[in-house]
Amino acid sequence: MRQIIKWRWAILVLWLVATVLLTVFQPNVNAILQQRGQDPLAEDSPSKVAGALLNKMTGQSGTSDIVVFHEENKLTDEDMKSIESGVMNMKAKQSELGITEVLDPFSMPEAKSQLISEDGTTVMVSFSLDKNGRDMEEITDQFNQALKYVKATYYLSGEDFIQNDYIKASTAGVEKSAALTVIFILVVLIVMFRSIVIPFVSLLAVGISYLCSMGIAAQIIDKMNFPVTSVTQMLLVLILFGIGTDYNILLFNRFKEELSHGKSVDEAIVASYRTAGKTIVYSILTVFIAFAGLSFSDFGIYKSANVVAIGTVILVLEILTLTPFLMKTLGPKLFWPSKRWRATRKAPSWRS
Repeated sequence: MRQIIKWRWAILVLWLVATVLLTVFQPNVNAILQQRGQDPLAEDSPSKVAGALLNKMTGQSGTSDIVVFHEENKLTDEDMKSIESGVMNMKAKQSELGITEVLDPFSMPEAKSQLISEDGTTVMVSFSLDKNGRDMEEITDQFNQALKYVKATYYLSGEDFIQNDYIKASTAGVEKSAALTVIFILVVLIVMFRSIVIPFVSLLAVGISYLCSMGIAAQIIDKMNFPVTSVTQMLLVLILFGIGTDYNILLFNRFKEELSHGKSVDEAIVASYRTAGKTIVYSILTVFIAFAGLSFSDFGIYKSANVVAIGTVILVLEILTLTPFLMKTLGPKLFWPSKRWRATRKAPSWRS
């Protein structure tokens, strides 16, 4: 530990460089998720094998999606003409849109009863979509462009579009969860330590470990085709900030106690890591083993949680190298404005 304290400035530079590089060159996980889709099943699962065989037999590819045209009142003749024109435009741009097959009531009169509602308020057009490596935002824009002259209200739905909306809702959930987590941690640390410095120092340290962890995980997801789901980032945020804050509380409490015994900053850091440091390492090891074990799962959602194991490795490195820098640099100022850390001195006794 004394060597880490001695080389603390070089260690700080390494952490900053690593954080910047991993963040700047981090692949967009949300874009990868939208492109790949959220498919938790293994390739050899019965439903996947059957789907592949069906596509091979029919010569079709892609997924089934629909456009639903709807008005609360009955669709007028003018509405129907604009819908038909929009569907014809879709067919004209079939290759551009990635449409492999279209089922509509205009070119197939025998399907009218199935595709037009009895009350005349709804028309449905079914199609097969091949994404061809495009993300769903781009595909949605292309469909909106093809249907821009349709006067009736329309909705894009089906497997691809529902999954895209689900991913966007999950991403928004991650942002809200991260914000609530940060607020909760700030409140807890301020109340516990009566300090306004420790909460921000703790969040900074854990935040750096999160950025590095996510940067490494994103590279593995992109380059090694590692599974990713809408809950991957949320798990990493919640668990890293949760256990990281817990370990910081333990470490800073021990540091304060050692300072209160009259030890110097260096001695207090060494003593803190001699006791609390071991507890933290063993605790992180159990979390690492638990999430690393998910590597053997065939279910994609479980396997994607394996990124937490990466996060725990980065977190323990941060606690053992970067946190000592913060403790050494700030020293007793960590607990400002509280003065409870101050060493207590016994009053001299006078003998008559």
